[in-house]
Amino acid sequence: MLRVLSIILGMTLSQIVSARVPRARAELTVEGTADPQTTTDHVDVSGATLHLEEVIVEAKRPLSAASSDEIRAKDYELRPHATTQEILSNVPGLIVAQHQGGGKATQYLIRGFDADHGTDFAVFVDDLPVNLPTHAHGQGYADLNFLIPETVDRLQLYKGPYFAQLGDFANAGALNIVTKDEFAENFVLAQGGSFATQRYVVGASPKLGNVKTLLAAQAYFTDGPFDDPERYSRYNAFAKFTLDPTAESKLALSIGAYAGQWHGSGQIPLREVHAGVLDRFGSIDPSEGGKSDRENVNLQYEYKPSDTDMWSFQLYGSRYKLALYTDFTFFKNTGLRFIRQADHTIIDTGDGPVIPDANYIPGDGILQNDQRYLYGARAHYTHYWALADIPLQSQVGFENRNDDIRVALQRQVRRRPFFTINKLGVLESSFSGFMQQQVFFTDWIRLEVGLRGDIFLFDGRNRLPQQASDPNFDPVAVSGNTTDGIISPKANLVITPLRDTDVYLNFGEGYHSNDARNGLLAKDTDFSPLARSIGYEIGARTHQFDRLDAAVALWKLDLDSELVFSGDAGNQETGAGGTFEPAGKTRRYGVDLEARYRLTDWLFADYDLSWAHAVFTNGDAIPLAPTLLMNGGLTTEFSNGFSAALRIRYLDDRPAIEDRSLTARGYTLLDLIGKYRWRNVELSLAILNLTNTDWREAQFADTTCVASEVGVVPGCAAKPGKQSSHAQGPPNDIHFTPGNPIGVRGGVTLFF
Repeated sequence: MLRVLSIILGMTLSQIVSARVPRARAELTVEGTADPQTTTDHVDVSGATLHLEEVIVEAKRPLSAASSDEIRAKDYELRPHATTQEILSNVPGLIVAQHQGGGKATQYLIRGFDADHGTDFAVFVDDLPVNLPTHAHGQGYADLNFLIPETVDRLQLYKGPYFAQLGDFANAGALNIVTKDEFAENFVLAQGGSFATQRYVVGASPKLGNVKTLLAAQAYFTDGPFDDPERYSRYNAFAKFTLDPTAESKLALSIGAYAGQWHGSGQIPLREVHAGVLDRFGSIDPSEGGKSDRENVNLQYEYKPSDTDMWSFQLYGSRYKLALYTDFTFFKNTGLRFIRQADHTIIDTGDGPVIPDANYIPGDGILQNDQRYLYGARAHYTHYWALADIPLQSQVGFENRNDDIRVALQRQVRRRPFFTINKLGVLESSFSGFMQQQVFFTDWIRLEVGLRGDIFLFDGRNRLPQQASDPNFDPVAVSGNTTDGIISPKANLVITPLRDTDVYLNFGEGYHSNDARNGLLAKDTDFSPLARSIGYEIGARTHQFDRLDAAVALWKLDLDSELVFSGDAGNQETGAGGTFEPAGKTRRYGVDLEARYRLTDWLFADYDLSWAHAVFTNGDAIPLAPTLLMNGGLTTEFSNGFSAALRIRYLDDRPAIEDRSLTARGYTLLDLIGKYRWRNVELSLAILNLTNTDWREAQFADTTCVASEVGVVPGCAAKPGKQSSHAQGPPNDIHFTPGNPIGVRGGVTLFF
């Protein structure tokens, strides 16, 4: 039984990633004599003075899959990490892209998914969900702009649907960003560089009794490299308070606020750039952009009443707003309708005759409005026990989330709405429970089996206003209610055949929820509000020679219903039911590879590779699915305070359309970063896109019309009539947002 308890205790300790324990320092005088052969069970130290110091003990988080990982702040502090987008680029197998001004959520490219803004990739900050269902712009929209990079302690990465504690959107995987409890040093940071970029951060951890504090604020500004400046401004504030009410418990309260606004150059047609009509940093509709804000409150409590029991509770709430102005198609749907006069007033000519020599401007813009409150709770219980001398870990959990949403899609020109397509209030609630059992057969075989159940309730209420008919667009009234549920089994086997080497076998079913508007419109069809995935993986992870860490994983994922981009709607269309064009079932398989190697005491190398084959089950390509991603570099760190890194990032060409007739071009980027610290001053310098590569950060295949094509190119009519009656559209073309050219960023940090 002693062996069982020791194994359970070891497993318990291995669950703790960071713990704090007191270290006693004392000079002891022991009276009497002791036989050297005698074991002393007790020493009287009543006369000694003990000086307690805090020691941080760190242990690796035990993994259940070879592709899972944990990236600590010290692992990426010598890589570009001044923005959330740069931090995410340090995650193995993940590349992110921005395509409409810096204030919009990034696109997530991982495991053969162009997961748009988060549809199949779940994102959390301190277990607070970031993804937003039934979002105005895209299902599962995950905007991390509320995060201040300096507050991040570590990134917990999960790939695949193998984890019972993860539910909605966690098909390709999930990422939990864990913030620090306190700063090691107070600091003030100022950065500046190319494209009128400025960034200011202040961070402090003032003493507050036994409470650990973290206070941070950030201001960020940039114009970007575009002909029409982004004028992006972002303001962040974050506070976290952590204390141990008892020796067995921990309580953390965090509060954050973010506000941003920007202009975007949008996605421009490649044909216009090739023709020399448009510079790659130009725009067709310079009024694109938006404004957004989010406030979060997160309360977490952990209680460990004994060595074999652990409870964790969480309550969270957020308020969120977004007004997003985009124009995907320019003149395609409205033709020559809107005239901009010399005094900047705009005239709507409706379906009237074309006026020669008038200054017609694009009228296909959309305004996507999202306002919501979201709130939820979690409760998890873990129990360690034994059966027939076999150690076991049992875990059960319950989760609830509620989104009270006001969402609308309007047509606009130069940020002036002129017609409402849909507007509704949605109450979306989910109730989830899971059970997970770990069995430690020996110290080298561990089995995890889990079962998760989720129930979703969707209730929508039409809020369309009374409005005159429009010559180009029809309203879509959405109302009603529906429910759906799903059961997801999981199983993971971990074998340790050699010391410091683990082999993993994984199976799991997962899902993503679909937009409630789609579910309500397709209520009486075979369309499912919840789309199932089934995943498999085999892999290994090893640590060798005290200097090499490596991992490899082979995986496969089937998805019942793919989500694909629809530029005309400015939203997403699902793969079945209602009035939506089917996208169908998909299959992905691939390989992930990671390697970290300490070449010398001061030189380190790392390399990540992710290859995927992604197709519909009929053989068609999945548009924009990434095929090959690579990330790596060399890092130096010297005892004199100097450190530097050379980083490389690669994305291969990928099909932009199902028939593979259009290709989204890949790129290779190099970044060079250096730092030097002397006493309380740290200087930093970064050269980004060192080789000045001409690259496309985000790309789409779409059908659009520019002014010169109206009345000339088939599908580009001067008076196109109703959008729903278009018999033919213009040819598909690549549309892209350019990546930044070479840029320099310098900074100074004062510690105090």
